[in-house]
Parts: sequence; structure tokens; C-alpha cells
Amino acid sequence: MADMNTNPAAPATRPTLLTVLCIISFIMGAWGVVSGVLNMTKDQTAVVAEAQQKLEEAKAQLGDQASGVAGQMMDSGLEITKRAAENAVPIGVAGIVLSLLSLFGVWRMWNLQKSGFWLYLLATIIGLAVPLYFLGGSMMAILSVGFVGFFSLVFIILYAVNLKYMH
Repeated sequence: MADMNTNPAAPATRPTLLTVLCIISFIMGAWGVVSGVLNMTKDQTAVVAEAQQKLEEAKAQLGDQASGVAGQMMDSGLEITKRAAENAVPIGVAGIVLSLLSLFGVWRMWNLQKSGFWLYLLATIIGLAVPLYFLGGSMMAILSVGFVGFFSLVFIILYAVNLKYMH
């Protein structure tokens, strides 16, 4: 008895792992667009003032320990917040554009088109470079990009494993 799924003219089926990856990426891409819009429209002066107040409260609680590494990390976090506020519009626009590019790539991978992987990869790499460009190369900026970069790398590898199903 012949297997009915061996018909070469039959459309390719999307593997479950690729389906799950795409759904998660669709959600994260949509969140990236929303986040970009919110970043551009938020009152950045209030954000910086709130961060400054929380930093002062934290340093007061730490007392003498605030002059060490913990204090330097807090100061670095405040500096990143200030730079992010100064560059809110370009960061927001970049976030929206890169999220849309990523979503388009994911949509193409959803449809088993290999070119979607390369669009997704491009958007992801640029998306990791944008914060470093606008926020500088401080320890906190590198750590935050590294954290996001780890998950990005996992997704890139998992998508790459599924390239064999794409045409």
C-alpha cells in the first residue's frame, strides 16, 4: 500500500517547531511595533525624572556601599536612561521599521520561503546594533544587548534548523 503523502506535487507542510517559532515571533514583532510607538510618544522628561528619583532613593538605602560597583552600575543605568530619552524618536522609528522587517521575514518563513530567514536575520542583527549606537558602549548597554542577543541567537539557530523545509 502506497503512502498518500509522497505526492511530489503536494504542498509542503510547515513543521510544528517552525509554526511555534513563527507564532512567538509574530507576537514579539507586534510588541516591537507597539513599543516603538510608545517610546516615541512617551514624555521622556518624566521618565528621566522618575529614574533620577529612584536612583537617589536606592543610593540612600545603600549608604556607603553606593560608592562601589553598585553605585557605578546605577549611574550607568541613569546615563542610559538619559541617552534613551534624548534619542527616543530615532530609537522608536528604528524599532518600528526593524519590527516590520522582522515580521515580513517571519511571514515569509511561515509560508516556507527561505528568503524570510535572511530578512529576519538582517533585522535581528541591526536591531542589536541600534541600541549600542544610540546608548553607547557602557557596561549596562552591552549587558542588556547581550541578554537580548542570547535569545535572538537561539531563535536564529532554531530558524536555521528549519531552513531545510523552506524553498
